[in-house]
Amino acid sequence: MIRWSGAERASMPAYGWVALLIVASGVVNVFSSVNEFKPSAGFAPLRVPVLLEVTSAVAWILFLPLLRSGVAQLRLGRSRVMAVTLAGAATLLYAFAHLVTMVGLRKLLLADVYSFHWSTAFPHEFQKDIVSSVMVAVVIWLMDRRGAVISAAPALPAEVAARPVAEPPVDAANPSLWLRDGATSFRIDPRDIVAVTSAGNYVEFSLPNGRRLIRSTLAREQDRLQPFGLVRVHRARLVNPARVVAVEHRPAGDFVLRMDNGETLAGSKRYRSVVATFTENTNR
Repeated sequence: MIRWSGAERASMPAYGWVALLIVASGVVNVFSSVNEFKPSAGFAPLRVPVLLEVTSAVAWILFLPLLRSGVAQLRLGRSRVMAVTLAGAATLLYAFAHLVTMVGLRKLLLADVYSFHWSTAFPHEFQKDIVSSVMVAVVIWLMDRRGAVISAAPALPAEVAARPVAEPPVDAANPSLWLRDGATSFRIDPRDIVAVTSAGNYVEFSLPNGRRLIRSTLAREQDRLQPFGLVRVHRARLVNPARVVAVEHRPAGDFVLRMDNGETLAGSKRYRSVVATFTENTNR
């Protein structure tokens, strides 16, 4: 039996909607171009445009995980330049993979009925595919962003967020927290948590040894993690103050946190008072 990982389950809604849009676009293209085809080599007029659109749609959908992994870099705490670079590279690779796969499938299914001259047709078709890839990437990004906003709870007042948290009702010497991913549960030390980021109907735990994606909301995890000292610094992010090694304040009022594992995480000016508690002992 196939078991989906947490990351794959989180991606399913975005994949489904984007795939539906791709199929709908293909259906429209078939009906708009069917009159351009004549019976040839035993093919009925409708069959050729159908196969052309099906091969294109299959190639688009097949490589959606590649594109979404690139888009995901924009929200995983990387520096802006690095995130945009990785997302752009994934978009270009997605366009190239679509074009090569589409041509291969058409050659396989249509044989001599279909011809593609790489030297003359490739530059133009690749440019079109880049534009289409960017549009698909934007749709995926908007879906992920909407999911993050929905799952993010309303912000606490600054004075409440900055209040010292009560001691956890657990063994302070050996605290533990359980995370469930599908049928498997993992025990972690809450002190190891670097950050927790909203990802639609899931939250992503950043840990020294990797990341864990679990089905939950940021509001629910905030209630669980407050006793361990984690605080909200963004509508879609909690951080562990004990893992912060540097705070960079920006002119607009927002800020960037550098964590002890090398991650850089953006914070909102709405939570400046929370960050002030990190650096209250700084020399003046």
